[in-house]
Amino acid sequence: MSVVELRRPASDRLAPSDSPRASGAPVAMASPQAIAETVMHIAHLADSLGYTHGLKPSQWTALRYFAGAASQQRTVSAFADFHATTRGAASQMVEVLVNKELLVRVPVPEDRRVMQLHPTEKARDLLRFDPLQEFSSVISTLSVADQTRLGETLSDLLSGLLTKRQGN
Repeated sequence: MSVVELRRPASDRLAPSDSPRASGAPVAMASPQAIAETVMHIAHLADSLGYTHGLKPSQWTALRYFAGAASQQRTVSAFADFHATTRGAASQMVEVLVNKELLVRVPVPEDRRVMQLHPTEKARDLLRFDPLQEFSSVISTLSVADQTRLGETLSDLLSGLLTKRQGN
């Protein structure tokens, strides 16, 4: 369903096979507000997938981050920067994951004040069931060209939002 279709009452929406896009006809331009609402709807649906295996969506994000980050980036501060949150909120999330035995603190030999966070075997096993895979599988149905355009567009949106956030 297109952004334009979402803005219409359900009774006025076209069936997927009748949509202008399916027939090759030009698609009406969607307003920035309609696009923003659609992005928020997608985010809400994707976020709701993350309440599984005893974790919340933000905890899945943290697990993914620590599993994929370079060693020097596996700190609470680096995660807070990545997740655009406070050090305190990131620290609380890390504490929950440590208590669930999904992350382990490892002191850095060069500076024992710095603690790196590494996923445990239990976390690596759990990541095989990452709910983001369901969302990724839907994206994988797009053509390579559409995936590329979508990735570029979403990166531009993210950069714009982060710039606005830093300005406030």
